[in-house]
Amino acid sequence: MRLLRTALALLALPLVLRAAEFDLSTATLADIAAATDAGALSSEKLVSLYLKRIEAYDKQGPKINSVLYLNPSALAEAKALDAERLAKGRRSPLHGIPVVIKDLVDVAGLPTTAGFKPFGTPVPPRDSGVVERLRAAGAIVLAKVSTVNWFGDDGFNQHPIGATLNPYNLAHSPGGSSNGTGAAIAAWFATIGIGTDTGGSVQIPSSYNSLVGIVATQGLVTRAGIVPRGPTQDRAGPMTRSVYDAAATLAVIAGWDAEDFGTFAGVGHFPPANLAARLGAPSLEGKRIGVLREMFTTGKIDPEVIALFEQAVADLKKAGALVLDPVEVGVNLRNATASDTSGTTHPYELIPAANAYLERLGPGRPFKKIEDMFAAAGHDQIHERYLKAMTLPPPDRSPDYLGRFALKDALRDAVDELMVKYKLDALVLPYRTTPPPEGSGTQAPGDINTLTSVTGLPAVIMPGGYTKEKNLPVGIQFVGRSFDDLNLIRVAHGYEAASKRRVSPALTPALPGEKFTY
Repeated sequence: MRLLRTALALLALPLVLRAAEFDLSTATLADIAAATDAGALSSEKLVSLYLKRIEAYDKQGPKINSVLYLNPSALAEAKALDAERLAKGRRSPLHGIPVVIKDLVDVAGLPTTAGFKPFGTPVPPRDSGVVERLRAAGAIVLAKVSTVNWFGDDGFNQHPIGATLNPYNLAHSPGGSSNGTGAAIAAWFATIGIGTDTGGSVQIPSSYNSLVGIVATQGLVTRAGIVPRGPTQDRAGPMTRSVYDAAATLAVIAGWDAEDFGTFAGVGHFPPANLAARLGAPSLEGKRIGVLREMFTTGKIDPEVIALFEQAVADLKKAGALVLDPVEVGVNLRNATASDTSGTTHPYELIPAANAYLERLGPGRPFKKIEDMFAAAGHDQIHERYLKAMTLPPPDRSPDYLGRFALKDALRDAVDELMVKYKLDALVLPYRTTPPPEGSGTQAPGDINTLTSVTGLPAVIMPGGYTKEKNLPVGIQFVGRSFDDLNLIRVAHGYEAASKRRVSPALTPALPGEKFTY
């Protein structure tokens, strides 16, 4: 009888819910949604928190110098999206989420400068395809962020805010050309970042800023409205602090676009809207992963970087993955896919692609043809790649271009066939065998990896740890088969949970109000 009375008394006690912790530095889209649903956060408050960080650390303090133009309507948009969410629910996981956009990607109403002063500050009349999709999903463009000088040599006509700095070590490179996106997301100036990649411009700054960076299989994401270097290799991709957020963003920006014929290749392969949810619980159990050691440089190798990579391999094994070490394609992949060899197609595409982009800007564009800009700026201000490109024949009339195009496809097929042969879910390698160099350069001499940039294969960059003395981030690259993006991202998700390598930069610590209990 006494036990019954005790049980009844316990049932009468009020239910005590366990408090939840929110930390802006590590919050995923799911964490933000949970805090918002509980009434502890709103999109308007989220935008305000990020604006305070930009003011404290980008414009003052360490002066990261990543943000070029703030969206003056961001707070108003956030308030409207809060009201819409309460009335109708979320459009997508990105509803009310602040995003920063690389300054090669058009945002209607905000300038696109390409980091080159002679280009001017044209304001696009319409959004790029990627931004159009983000807005439709309810995302908020918080800011345009810096890119390296797109048309000129390093040091020529950089944007007046100065060079973008790496928040992990101000004396070392944040990578390029999505340097602004990498630094801004590492310092958590927004939830999501968008970069673009031709020869590693998403992957390098993701590696150098300890981020998750995804380049999906070429053909899944539109390039319309992005200042180009070469349509064959150009890709936009998400740069985030977690695999979940990157997957959710990819699901939004991927899709068919009539303005970009390249997306016809993605038909039948586009990721589902619930891609992030389909990742499931992170696991590596039973995954087959090959170590692509033939892609390691024969040049300078930093022992700390290699040690961190070997730790990553150990993490994979410990988490239940079957690691095949090594696997080999049997050709010199590193040289065949290097950006200065016959494996690249973009030299022939530079000029016609740039002119097609200018046409998209409409009659108010600063120059009718890219050649007009070069003449006005002076050829001494123009990178030699563009000067050489002006002497090349049209791609369709060049046997050399056709050969390069065929080689690109052959290299892609060779990697795909290797993965099929060994039934691999992913390949793994250190993205760079040296840490971020001093200054603003993107790589140490001889340390280059443009395998996925040239072939169009999907890749995910993951945080792999930090060097001891200088706290320099090291990136791990996972490579997948063509259009096997979901499986590749699941491998990255499993590695993320097994390794837990990412740490926020100490130079941009949390501000008041960024951590709370609800």
